[in-house]
Amino acid sequence: MRTAKPFALLVGTSLAALAAPAVAQEAAPQAATEEAEADPADDLAPPAPGEIIVTAQRREQALQDVPVSISVISEDALEQSNLTTIADVQFLASGVNYNANFGGGFNVRGVGTQSLLMSAEQSVALVIDDVIQGLPEVSFAGPSYQSLVDIERIEVLKGPQGTLFGKNSSAGVIQIITAKPKIGRSTLDGSLSYGSRNEVNVESVVNLPLGDTAAIRVAGGIQRRDGFVEDRFSGIDRWAYERYSLRGKLLWEPTSDLSILLTGEYRNLEDNANGLWTFRNCGSGFGGFMPCDEVAPYGIVAGPENLEVATEGASYTKQESYTASAKLEYYLGNATITSITAYRDLLQPIALDTDATPRAIYSKNENVSGGTQFTQELRLNGDSGILNYTLGGFYYDSRPYQKGMNRGTLGYLPDDSAILLSLNAIGPYSGQGYASWVKAKIRSFAFFGQLEAEVLPNLTLIAGGRYTNDDVRQRIDYYDQPDTCRPAYAFGQSCHGLALPLTSGEAQVKADKFTYKLSAKYDITPDINIYATYATGYKGPMISHPANQPQLLLRPELSESYEVGLKADLFDRNLLVTLAAFRVDYDDFQGQQRVGVAPTFYYTTTNAGGLKTQGVEGDITWFATPGLTLSGNFAYIPTEFTEFAVQCYDRYTNPATPPGECTYVQPGLPPGSPPQFNAEGYPLIYSPEWTWGLRGNYEADISNELTFNASASYSYRSSSYGVVADANSINPGYGLLNAQLAIGSYDGRWELALWTRNLLDEHFVAGIFRTPLDSGTDNSTPLSTIGYSNIPAMDSERSVGLKLTWSFGN
Repeated sequence: MRTAKPFALLVGTSLAALAAPAVAQEAAPQAATEEAEADPADDLAPPAPGEIIVTAQRREQALQDVPVSISVISEDALEQSNLTTIADVQFLASGVNYNANFGGGFNVRGVGTQSLLMSAEQSVALVIDDVIQGLPEVSFAGPSYQSLVDIERIEVLKGPQGTLFGKNSSAGVIQIITAKPKIGRSTLDGSLSYGSRNEVNVESVVNLPLGDTAAIRVAGGIQRRDGFVEDRFSGIDRWAYERYSLRGKLLWEPTSDLSILLTGEYRNLEDNANGLWTFRNCGSGFGGFMPCDEVAPYGIVAGPENLEVATEGASYTKQESYTASAKLEYYLGNATITSITAYRDLLQPIALDTDATPRAIYSKNENVSGGTQFTQELRLNGDSGILNYTLGGFYYDSRPYQKGMNRGTLGYLPDDSAILLSLNAIGPYSGQGYASWVKAKIRSFAFFGQLEAEVLPNLTLIAGGRYTNDDVRQRIDYYDQPDTCRPAYAFGQSCHGLALPLTSGEAQVKADKFTYKLSAKYDITPDINIYATYATGYKGPMISHPANQPQLLLRPELSESYEVGLKADLFDRNLLVTLAAFRVDYDDFQGQQRVGVAPTFYYTTTNAGGLKTQGVEGDITWFATPGLTLSGNFAYIPTEFTEFAVQCYDRYTNPATPPGECTYVQPGLPPGSPPQFNAEGYPLIYSPEWTWGLRGNYEADISNELTFNASASYSYRSSSYGVVADANSINPGYGLLNAQLAIGSYDGRWELALWTRNLLDEHFVAGIFRTPLDSGTDNSTPLSTIGYSNIPAMDSERSVGLKLTWSFGN
C-alpha cells in the first residue's frame, strides 16, 4: 500500500488553489464582492441556537416539525469526536449499531441484515446525497469502511421509511449529506492529523466561483493507519488500511428557477485484515485438525483480549468505486420538480484464510465482486397553502456479480494414509476445490406520494403510500478446481471433485407490494408537539445460493411500525428535546442460518421467521451558555424473535439446546434436514438493549486573536449476542470516551487540536462468532466443544494525535 502519489496530488491541488481567492475575486461581479464584504461578522459570530434543518421527508423542514424519530449528527460533532468512517455513526446516535460480522451493515432499533448474497438488500438504507447505495459491499469483518470527507450532516431516520425512501429502508435510513458548492465564494479548507500507529488523515476542500451563477467544489481525503493485530507467522501487523476519496461538485443556477448539481466521486480503499479473527477460546477441532494447536507454537494464547494471529493465507479487501449523479431542480412558484439520475460502478476483490492458521488447510477463499447500479428518481414537491404534497417515481437497475474460489490442501500429503482413512476417504488422494460465478439482475420501479395538511388548528395529518415492483434474476455456475480439496467433501466423505453441473442454473423471483404511512401531529404550543405514526415497510425478495445446494427463492421481508413521540423547543430554543416510543413487528425476516451438521452443513439466508423490536429513545440538546453546549441521547430497545429456526446443539456441551426443544423444522427446508429449535424470545444479534451517549462542547475567547475549545463525548452500549441463542457469543458491554482540546485564531483561519479516542483505554471487540473448523466433526463425536473467535475493533486501544485545521478565502 503506497501513499506518496495520492498524498502529493492532494497537497498539490490544495497549494495550487491558494491563489484562487484573488483570481476569483477579480472575476466575480461587483454584487458578489459586496455580498462577501457584508457578512464577515456573521462568519465570526458564534452560532446562535436555532432550528436544525433536515430533509427526512425529501424537503427542507425543521427537525422538530417532522413526525419521525431522527438523530442528527453535525459536521462539528464528527470533527470534534475525530471519527472518520461511516461505521462510526453508531457512537454518535442512539439505537444504531454496526454489524462487523460477515456481510456487515447497520442495525437500527436492533434490526439489520447479515448476508453475503448478491441479490441481498439491507434493512437499513444507506443514502448519500439522495443516491441509494444498493450494490452489496462484501466485507468479512475488516476495517474497510467508507471515509467521511466534507460532510454537512448525517441524518439517522429510525423505523420503516419506505414511503419516501423506498428500497432497503424497512428498518431505517442512514442519510449522509455532503457540502454543496457555494456560489460567489472562494475558499480553501483542509486538515492534517497524525496519531498513534502512524495514523494519518488528510482532507482538503476547494470552493471556487465560476462567474456569478455557478461554482465548483472539490473535496479529497487520505486516511491510513498501521495495523494493531500482530501476525506471528508473516511478521506483518494486520488490520492496516489505506483509503482515498475524491469528490467534485458543479453547481449551476442559470436562473432563479433552475438549479443543476453535477457530482462525481471516486473511492479507493485497501486493508490487510479481511476475515482475520483472533481465537477467543479453543474447541474440539474438526476432523483431527485443531486450530489452537496449530498456532500454539507461535506463542498465541486464545482469550478475550487476544490480538495475535498466525496465518499463511492471503487476507485483504480492495475496493474501488465510481459514482456520478445529476440533480436538477426547477421551481414552479409553489412547487418544485426534482430529477436525480445516478450511476455507480463497484469493484471489490477480497481474500481470507478460512482456517486462520499457518497450515494450508483451507487457505484460499477468494472473491471478486462488484457490479453497476443505475437509479432515476423524479419528484414533485409542492405547497398549496393548506396542503403540502410529494409525488414521485423511482427506477432501479443493478447488475451485481461475484466470482469466487474456495480451495485448500487440507495440509495432508499423499502418504498421510492414517489421517485420510480417519476421514473416510476412499481411493487415492486427488484433491479438488470449486469456483463459482454468480451474476444477478435486479430491477425495481415504484410510484409514491405523501400528503400533509393542517385539517384543524394545530392538528396536522399526513398520509403516504408507495407501490413497489421488484424482479430479481440470478445465474450461478460451479467449476472444479484441480489439485485442491474442499473440506465439506473431505471431512467424513471422499476427497473428490464436484459432480458437475451440480446446482448450476438460473432462478427468478418477483414481488410487488403497496406500503403506506399514516401520521398525526398536534401542536400543544408553538414550541411543543406530539405525534403518532403507523407505517408499513417492505424489503424486496432475494435469491439465496448456498454452496452446492439448490437456489432458494426468498419472500419479501415485511414490517409494521407503531410510534408515538414528543418534540419540544424550550426556553427560547435553548433546550431541544425529542422522545419516542415504538414497536415494530417483522414477518418473513430474511436472516442467515447454518443448516445441517458436518460434513454437509452450509450457511444460507432464508425467510427465518418473525421478530419484534420495541422500546423508547430520546435526544436532548442544551445550549447552556453562548459557549457551552451539552447533549445526550439514549435508547432502550429489548428485541426478541417471535419465530426463528436455529440449529440444535444437543451434541455440544457448550452451549446445549434446552432439553426437549429440538423438534422444530422450518418450513421450506430441503427434505431430510435435521430438526431445529425455535429461538422465540431470544434477542436479535448485534442488538444491545441499552445504548446511550453524552457530549459536551465549550468555546471561549482567550484574547482578541485566540479562541479555546474543549469537547468530549462518551458512548456506551450494553452486551449483545453475536450468534442467535448462543450465550457464548455474548459480547460484554463497553463505553468509549473521546476528547479534544483545541486553540485557534479568532477569525477561524486555523486551529490546532490535541485529540484522543478511547481515552480510558477500554478493550472491547466488534463481535464474537464460532470459529470455522473448530466445533467437532459430526454427530458421532459426542459432547464436542465449540471454539469462538473475536472480531477485533479498531478503537479498542487508546490513540492520541494532533490535528491542524485551516480555512482561507471569503
